[in-house]
Amino acid sequence: MATNKSTKVIDKLIRDIHKNLVKYTKGSLKEQGLTMPRFLVLWHITKEQPVNMSYLHEKMYMANSTLTVIVDKLVKDDLVKRYRNPEDRRIVLLELTEKGDSKLCDMLDIRQGFLEKALRELDKKDRKKLINLLSIVLDNLSNRQEEGELQDE
Repeated sequence: MATNKSTKVIDKLIRDIHKNLVKYTKGSLKEQGLTMPRFLVLWHITKEQPVNMSYLHEKMYMANSTLTVIVDKLVKDDLVKRYRNPEDRRIVLLELTEKGDSKLCDMLDIRQGFLEKALRELDKKDRKKLINLLSIVLDNLSNRQEEGELQDE
């Protein structure tokens, strides 16, 4: 099946937007003494905390040894606390500390402020339209993946 020209343009635009956000985020993280992997660990922990290392491994597709090094550094910096599950002492759980939560919120505010500047030319109506369109695309992608579709038939 030949790809529609507009699909190629949309794909490139999405990749370029992502690339710019990642580049900006990496620079901001460096100023805050964080790396992208550490930021992503904080972000994944906050979504479902408390979490175990298996959860992080599943979300981040990293070797357990690599994740352990990252988590050890976050614990040392008092951004994450690690403790045994009281119901099953074999399981180690991770949660953000108050300092970790504050640092993550600050980073998200910085990143979203950067994006906000890029959206300034869009009025309220255009922003709602963009949100609606992107939501439809995301829902369609998610539904296709849930159905197990990896490629077009």
